[in-house]
Amino acid sequence: MPTDQPSLRVDIIYPANLKEGDAQPSPTDPNYAWHFLAEGDSWFTIGAVPSSNLLFELRLAKWTRVLSLAYPGDTIAHISDLAANKDLKAFLAKRNFNYPFDALLLSGGGNDVIDAARDLIDVSAYKPSKRNPDTYINQPKLADLLQTIQDGYAAIIALRDADNSQSKGRPAFVHTYDYPTPRDAPARFVGTFKLLGPWLYKAFKGSTMDVQLQQLIVNRIMDALADSLLELDCQRGKPGKQLPALYVVDTRNTLVMANPGEVGNSNDWLNEIHPNLDGYRKIADRLSARINEVMLG
Repeated sequence: MPTDQPSLRVDIIYPANLKEGDAQPSPTDPNYAWHFLAEGDSWFTIGAVPSSNLLFELRLAKWTRVLSLAYPGDTIAHISDLAANKDLKAFLAKRNFNYPFDALLLSGGGNDVIDAARDLIDVSAYKPSKRNPDTYINQPKLADLLQTIQDGYAAIIALRDADNSQSKGRPAFVHTYDYPTPRDAPARFVGTFKLLGPWLYKAFKGSTMDVQLQQLIVNRIMDALADSLLELDCQRGKPGKQLPALYVVDTRNTLVMANPGEVGNSNDWLNEIHPNLDGYRKIADRLSARINEVMLG
């Protein structure tokens, strides 16, 4: 039986595990001190191969069971589409069904930005003399996208605090990603026999723009995403934007950036947009520290 000790791995289960008859695990097994619900993108799933994911590398102060609804490629717009996302709605707020989770773990927004890269980045305007990355970013489209992401998180928090929910007011934790490098480094996912991506690299393909400026543009977009998420933080966010009991962990500048000329594993990155094992562990250390701080009061 689990006992409390520092820096414990989490035990992750999935909705499919809850259909295993008499052997099915419980999301709120009393043998575990904390019970979390996770929803998100490939940073929370098996994702790219061979690697890990952020949930696997969490080290928490108490034994924790995590029910994960995460799926590779999920965008925050999809996650917050409550009518389509039956699992999230059911496990959080369905009458006579939902569970009393101690916290939510959310990973979303990165795929929204990556998917929109070609619309956000205008390489046709490139001139060697123009070094300001903002020159090449469609600011109105970026602003609209970031608002959609913020609205998505607001919808999830509203679901958590719905009348039928047993998880009202419980902490929700979000991370801000880091700085991917545009490079020809696609990803292979579990169960997928073809390579997916690259994503950012294609937004610059055919352009004569130098790699340094490409990186500045991507960094500016990722900073905009991070800043929009940090505005939602319940303690440090922007007045009028803050969401109750939502804690945003700024994970930028955690990873060693990939080398743009390398097409595979590079520094802390397995491919263009996914960390490798060491990278996930570095991000997880920062996320774990904030979770422990908040949960232990």
